[in-house]
Amino acid sequence: MPKKERHYSIDQIRTLFANSKCKTDVDFSNALGQIVEIKNKNDKPFTIADIQQQPELSSFNFFKNNIKDETFEYVCDLKADPIEFIDNTQWKNERIIPDFKNNSVAENKFNKHLGVTYILTCILDSDKKERIIKFGSTRTPMQRRLASYNCGVVNNWRTASTTNIKVLQSLVACREGTTFRLYCSFCGIKCSFVLWGTKSIEFSNSKELAFEDILVKEFKKQYNRLPLVNVQTNATTV
Repeated sequence: MPKKERHYSIDQIRTLFANSKCKTDVDFSNALGQIVEIKNKNDKPFTIADIQQQPELSSFNFFKNNIKDETFEYVCDLKADPIEFIDNTQWKNERIIPDFKNNSVAENKFNKHLGVTYILTCILDSDKKERIIKFGSTRTPMQRRLASYNCGVVNNWRTASTTNIKVLQSLVACREGTTFRLYCSFCGIKCSFVLWGTKSIEFSNSKELAFEDILVKEFKKQYNRLPLVNVQTNATTV
């Protein structure tokens, strides 16, 4: 359900959909721009055309030269459910749902492992090529990072982070004809300290953040640009 404080009316939200189904990626993005203020590329959901311009995962030389295949594990597919209208006054917020395909080991790591570097890719039905969308990292379990992405609902446009909005709304816009995949390197190392006789909570060191930084730098070195959703500091006006 939406929060008690609504930023947009249900009539505005309905304009994002046609016959209770998500519009095409471009139509969705254009309709979104009619109810929210889109100032730059960070605010605008990416489209299928944007995905088609991204390099393939298999072409990223850094993996071939420096990292064994088992460093990153396939964890799950990510599917975006659009807003679901319950009646004329209520709706259920959009969200990203992981599909572990009954892999309980991967699900357990996703839910519990502290410190993760991850890769989000997309396979288009049209050509079956797997393209790099984003490198990321989190000191918390990946489950909590996904929960953060799911805060990027339209109703939170004024308060949610730009990245959370970008990821969630883009996956909603591009939900047809695509398969989004999540790969994770569970590279974080648990740390805790005992001070004044009391043990702190367990947390991850910064290895996962360093790993993400290296991947982004190597990507830019090879392709002379940043991955599609690693462009927060380089946004330009649309």
